[in-house]
Order: sequence, then structure tokens, then C-alpha cells
Amino acid sequence: MNKFASLIVVPILLIGCKENSALSDVELSDPKLISPEITITKTLNNRGREQTELVVFLNDKNNNSINLLKGGVTLNNEKLGIQTEWGGAPYYTINNLELYANTRYNFVVSLANDNSYNCNVISPGDLINSFNVPEYHNMNNDLSVSWGILSSNASTSYSLEISNDNTLSKEISLSQSVIKNGGYIISSRLLKQLSEEQRGDFIVSLKASTRGKVDHRFDGGTIKIIQLVNRQVTLDLGEADTGVFAHEDTEEYQHKVAPKTPRLVPEFNWLKLVLTGAGGLLFGFLLFSFIQKRKNKKQ
Repeated sequence: MNKFASLIVVPILLIGCKENSALSDVELSDPKLISPEITITKTLNNRGREQTELVVFLNDKNNNSINLLKGGVTLNNEKLGIQTEWGGAPYYTINNLELYANTRYNFVVSLANDNSYNCNVISPGDLINSFNVPEYHNMNNDLSVSWGILSSNASTSYSLEISNDNTLSKEISLSQSVIKNGGYIISSRLLKQLSEEQRGDFIVSLKASTRGKVDHRFDGGTIKIIQLVNRQVTLDLGEADTGVFAHEDTEEYQHKVAPKTPRLVPEFNWLKLVLTGAGGLLFGFLLFSFIQKRKNKKQ
């Protein structure tokens, strides 16, 4: 059964990959034959390594990528080079790209007739500079994550992604109000569902996607900036920490945990009694002797 399934899956994967377009052998002057797919991706992985990548696909109607026979692509007046994916699809890129806040990234696509077409995107005013996730967490409890100040605008959307073994398990869209609050609580119910209540390592990612504008003379297309900050958390099983209760149960729980301490009453055992009695006799004897001496002196 597994062999049969693999025979089906492999051709599907091959069909879904980009290839080198037949239009790479033709001098193109019509922008309607091209659909740009431009992505700047800045990633900070769970080990603290930062990387920024640029990939520019010029797709045909079959979503295969074009290497312009005559023409090219520039970013802010700098010419992009050509590289090839493992499947053979060409794409335009540049090394050592830096992503800065509130910066315009302007791409110009030049065709064979020297006509140029612009696509641009402006980075957010605040880039993701912090994302706090505990390294270990009890999945019986809600998981709190937080971040620093982030820009809130119509062009940028935010989400949380929770994945295991590089497979996306869940994506949670974050509203503008949540972004302003600076944090989110992932329910223990969702954690148990994703982990199937088994101990394991998960990647929690904060993602920002900023959309730009593509020249309307192209056949559609996209241009965007992706920011992705990854944090690893180990989900473990165990007894739930104290304090994870519904609001209506709080007073009852606190009463059970911290009952009113009873007033302590001193206890006397037989040894204390004996010592107390002996001390009383000694005091009485000394007092009697003192009185007798006073009488004798008077006499």
C-alpha cells in the first residue's frame, strides 16, 4: 500500500514544481505574458541566525518561470542576477540584501522593446525585533507569547504559526488590536490537539506579511515582504501549574489552598508540670526563710 501511494505522490510533486518556461527562448515585449512573483524574506531562526533572501519569479500562464532573453530586472537601480532552482526554474536575486524599516524597494522589469514596468513595496515602520516564547512549557497550561512594538497598517498582516518537523500545523491570524497589545495566549486545548498529547519540540513563529503594488499592465502578480521569527518550545506533560482555573472557581480554590490558620494553644506535658511545681516550692521556701529572718532580727 505504501509503495502504491508513493507512486501516486511523486508524479504529483513533480507536476507541482516550477520549470523553465518556454518563453525564456523568446524576446518578450508584452507584459500581459508575465506575472511577477516577488518576495523578500527575512528569517530569524530559533538559533538566532538571521538571513534575508530575495526571489523574483517572472511567471508565464502555466506558473513556469521566465529568464528574459532580452531585458532584465533591477532593484533600486541595481541589476539582479539569475539563479536556478533544483527543479530548473530560473529566478532573479541579489546577494547581501538588507531589510530596513520604512524603506521603499522598487523593482523595474525591462522587456525586449526597452519598456519598463515598476513593482514596489514599502517595509513596515517597525520591523520585528523581539519575540518571547519559553523554551519549555507544560501543555496542560495556556502558552503566553509576546513581542515588541510593531507597525499597524492596512498593508501588513500578522500571524502566529505553530509547526512540528517543518510541517505547518496551525496558523493563527492576529488582529490589529492583538498586535497593539503585544502578546497572545495559545490555549492548552490547541497545544494538546497539535501535539496529540505527546512530548515534543515545536516551532512557534511570528510572521509579518507586507503587500506592495504590481504594475497593472502585467497579468496580475504579487510583491511582498515576509518577516519570520522562529522560536523552539518543548511541550511536556505533567500536572497543571496552580492558578489555571476559571474565574468563578478562583475564590473556592484559594480557600482550599490557604485556609484560615487556627490560633495555636500552648501545650503542657508532665515534665513542664513537674518543673513548674518544683519552681513554685523553691520560691515559697525562699520567701518563708526571708520572713523568718526578719522576725528574728526584730526579736
